[in-house]
Amino acid sequence: MSDDAPPADKPKPVKRAVTLSGLCDVIVFLSLSGTWLGSLGRYGWLFDLMSHFRLQYAVVCALVVIYALIRRRAWLVLISLISLLWNAQIIHAFHQTAEVTPSSGEKPLRVMTFNVLTENKNQSAAISHVMQTDADIVCLLEVDDSWRAALEPLRIKYPHRVEELDDVNFGIACYTRLPMKSSEVRRFTIWWLPTIVLNLDHLGRPLTFIGTHAIAPMSGQKAHEWREQLTDITNLVSGLPGEVIAAGDLNATPWCEGMRLLRENSGLDFRSVDPVWPPTWGLNLPMMIPIDHVLVKRGLTIQKRTLGPAMGSDHRSVTVEITHSTPWTVLRK
Repeated sequence: MSDDAPPADKPKPVKRAVTLSGLCDVIVFLSLSGTWLGSLGRYGWLFDLMSHFRLQYAVVCALVVIYALIRRRAWLVLISLISLLWNAQIIHAFHQTAEVTPSSGEKPLRVMTFNVLTENKNQSAAISHVMQTDADIVCLLEVDDSWRAALEPLRIKYPHRVEELDDVNFGIACYTRLPMKSSEVRRFTIWWLPTIVLNLDHLGRPLTFIGTHAIAPMSGQKAHEWREQLTDITNLVSGLPGEVIAAGDLNATPWCEGMRLLRENSGLDFRSVDPVWPPTWGLNLPMMIPIDHVLVKRGLTIQKRTLGPAMGSDHRSVTVEITHSTPWTVLRK
């Protein structure tokens, strides 16, 4: 017989099954955490990144309320209901940011911004949509050299244009039928991303139009550059006399920290009769968010805001009709 003792049985690993209840609890925790951590955007870029998804948080929180009622968790009902109301009031703040003003008889100024997507395979349809909109000022984003031929109808239609087509995903082109006094291309961030500035005449009044495409704040470094870009635009707008319109893909939702700083420090604001919270990007994704905007300053009001079809892009076009809400004689004082 052998003196060796028989090997001891190894302990069997404990298997934990993933239950539907446990999965729901994880989703509940994540959705409620996003709601509240997204309100801390001023303390870090990751928190501000989480702030963009208020629409999604509101939907999920509503589902959590139902889930908590079914599970009879009174504490969870209270927390999720408070979270739902928190998201709802943030969104509702941008449902109507201006009152309807009486018509003065003047024709509204129509402005369109559209991120057409560099690799869009449906260029002709996208440009046809722009032509049919017949805006007084058009700002197209992500137009590179491959769009040069497709843009020809706009060159024929509009007497004034500025095109920067060599910046790949940050190429930009602006077209207008308004009398143009001058134009320039400003370049911001370490990437020297172009922003177009048009000095126009509108009904005998000076009007500055700014078309821009901000970098996406998807990392700490890019979030820093995004904030710097918005700050540069703030500084530009702050020094401008007369009426100002800024439009483009800002990669900023109405309720994020970067947008708050831009609005507070530049004087630009939505001033829109129509809601500015409907999504303009990520149309085929559950993470749809509103990041394409038109903002105005000094006595201008957006009386109508329309979202167009995607036309092969991952963005929808934004077209607004702008009127004067403050008499020019008051603004000049």
